[in-house]
Amino acid sequence: MSRVRTVLSIIVVTLVASLAAGAAGVVTDPLAIPPGTHGFCLTEMTGGSIEKIPVTILGPQGPAAPEGEMVLIRLDDPRFAKTGIIAGMSGSPVYVGGKLLGALAFGWAFEREPIGGVTPFIRMAGLAKGPAAPERGVGRPALATIVQGLRAGTLPRLVLDWFSPPGASAAHALPLAASFPGRSQAAARWLKPLMGGSGVAIAGGTSQTGRPATTRALVPGSMVAVVLVGGDATVAAAGTVTAVRGNRVWAFGHPFLKAGSVQIPLARANVIGVLPNLNSSFKFFTVGPVIGEITADRSRGIFGMLGTTAPTVPVTIEASGKRYHFQIVPAPALAPLLVAYLVQASQSAHGRGLGEQTLRITISLAFANGSSVRLSESFARPDAPAQAAALAAALVGYTEGSPFSPPALDDLKIDLESVEKKTAATLIEAVPERTVVHPGERLRVWTRWRIHHAGEIDHSFSLTVPQSIPPGPLDLIVADGGAWSTYDLKVRPSRPASFDDELRLIGRLVPSSSAVVALERRDTGLVVRGGTISVPASVLLSLRAGLDGGVETARSRIIAKTKADLGMPLSGAVRLHLVVREAPSGRAAAPHTVEVR
Repeated sequence: MSRVRTVLSIIVVTLVASLAAGAAGVVTDPLAIPPGTHGFCLTEMTGGSIEKIPVTILGPQGPAAPEGEMVLIRLDDPRFAKTGIIAGMSGSPVYVGGKLLGALAFGWAFEREPIGGVTPFIRMAGLAKGPAAPERGVGRPALATIVQGLRAGTLPRLVLDWFSPPGASAAHALPLAASFPGRSQAAARWLKPLMGGSGVAIAGGTSQTGRPATTRALVPGSMVAVVLVGGDATVAAAGTVTAVRGNRVWAFGHPFLKAGSVQIPLARANVIGVLPNLNSSFKFFTVGPVIGEITADRSRGIFGMLGTTAPTVPVTIEASGKRYHFQIVPAPALAPLLVAYLVQASQSAHGRGLGEQTLRITISLAFANGSSVRLSESFARPDAPAQAAALAAALVGYTEGSPFSPPALDDLKIDLESVEKKTAATLIEAVPERTVVHPGERLRVWTRWRIHHAGEIDHSFSLTVPQSIPPGPLDLIVADGGAWSTYDLKVRPSRPASFDDELRLIGRLVPSSSAVVALERRDTGLVVRGGTISVPASVLLSLRAGLDGGVETARSRIIAKTKADLGMPLSGAVRLHLVVREAPSGRAAAPHTVEVR
């Protein structure tokens, strides 16, 4: 019996393909079609069968924007009186008089009749034109702003605002059926600016399964999926093919993300069921093998090429002893939110989703030119997974948004270590061995920290006063790594002159689990490309006068610094005042070393 069904299915697909081939012509004046004209729509339904749905032309709707014509149709199959137009039907080709009219692309929530709007194919045909490669780089906030958001706990909001699309497409665009592991609602919010922010509603679907992928040829009416994430999780949005010309494919009839020129994998999708829904009925589907890539994502739909390969970036995430492997789209506007989603979803798979917890994240990025950067941070708060996800997104977004033509991201590794309780410490005391120091002397500093609900710990540091320092005031700073990074970027700004300079600037950031002890000397410095140089105050005043004050300066100089990781998020900072005096005659200076105890 199953063999008979298979043969019948092949016959149906062959007939549908013949119908589509016979409709090789295109309606060139959609607005001239008389109301009441009958036609049909092709769309894939349960079991992967492509069905012919009778339709009636209701009439054209004039353009609300240039080239924005739409033709209204009614689906005359009684099944759609119950479901309405189904999410995932976007792109379903509509034929009139043996010619392709366009793609079913628009509908309305809570509609009483299955009435939809068709994007004329004469407008979709232009999708094949334009630049072949996407642009790199997106706008970004300053690194100091990111660090401030990290310290204030507002980094998730900053990241969402950073990568949310500035506007949405038509509000009545049919939703695409979206496929991603939806068990973690907290993680799913990272995808809403992508899947929901551009008129693409998160409707439903399933990720790749063990079901065999269809081997049927791609024809108008087939289901395809645009794949943003593959591997141990699948993030994709599926719609319907409108036309196939050789190895060229048009689909959806409205934008996916309206991202313009892109390179995103295109996969075959298989419909396994339809769920009627009062708001928006949708197709359940599985994602099959990648068959090509989309190269254009614009207001009238998507366009792609079969047989070509879109670039992806490998992402490895280790969480709770489990290692997951993914491939993501490297587009600068997409990758950061995809990384944020995968970080939080991986943590949610086995870790705590709410309540007090401590989470440590280590992010390692490797680039095609051989350069790399590594950043660690710890969080002790109920929303630690969201904070960690935001940090990973911010690091990817900051490097990909570099104005120095960043090399391609080659590899991304993320380690997550979590404890289901709050483990953090606050600085309560810092005491130097003495307040009068001499050049070349070693100075010991004792610190005391109060651990959350767990008593206190002491930790001592030692550093050496430089031999060359002149007599005068000297400040001793003791701070947690987060407070230190915020202060360091504020009083000692940097002007990177290259991408590697930017990576070095990121390398200056200290995780909040580290305690920093530093000796700081008040010293005027001029910020130049690639670093800071010390200049006399008179020279700085002259520069400011000549440049109308447009001179960036550093207000202090670190002459000695040491740090130690105490194994938990820290908070607190203190500044103590010391005095440098010349060493007494005949007194030998201590060796110039730095040690941590």
